[in-house]
Amino acid sequence: MKAKAVQSSFRDRTQEFLSVSERLRKSITSGPSQNGPSSSSSRAEDKRSVVAHQSEFNRRASKIGLAIHQTSQKLSKLAKLAKRTSVFDDPTMEIQELTAVIKQDITALNSAVVDLQLFCNSKNEGGVSSDTSSHSTTVVDDLKNRLMSATKEFKDVLTMRTENLKVHENRRQLFSSTASKDSPNPFIRQRPLAAKSAAGASNNLPQWANGSASSSQLFPR
Repeated sequence: MKAKAVQSSFRDRTQEFLSVSERLRKSITSGPSQNGPSSSSSRAEDKRSVVAHQSEFNRRASKIGLAIHQTSQKLSKLAKLAKRTSVFDDPTMEIQELTAVIKQDITALNSAVVDLQLFCNSKNEGGVSSDTSSHSTTVVDDLKNRLMSATKEFKDVLTMRTENLKVHENRRQLFSSTASKDSPNPFIRQRPLAAKSAAGASNNLPQWANGSASSSQLFPR
């Protein structure tokens, strides 16, 4: 009777033990990575990385925008020089120097915009918000459009300069051909006319002026 009572006081709790073990395993695997200190530190690090990336993007974009503005000012100056049509006031040397500088600026700006586009793409792949990604893309597109406008203006100014040079050359050739047809001394052709006029005037003079009559005939007593 006593042995039967002792035997009935034991229960098989193997399933309970396995269930508790499984819950503990899941809590250890998922709990600390989501709610523990290491998870918070990781999120803070990611946030700082995104902020630093955005700050670098803004710095580069601002630098490129300023450079495009300065190039546009140089283009305005070049356009004023190219519009000069006077043969005696042709700033050829200044135009050539400014043209070379603007060409170098546009080449460097093209490379800078391409690098900024790649930097923007890498940032967008880093898990930034959609608003930030959209803003960065808009900034890059705006810089591209401004640079394209500056490049087109540069080509237009060079075309205008070429046309003005043709006009100058045509004027020079016209002036040279006209001058070669004329005599070196424009008054030489007028001398026979002057001599003829003088002869005619002498024929119309009174007799006392050319000495053909005597004083007695001119002044009778």
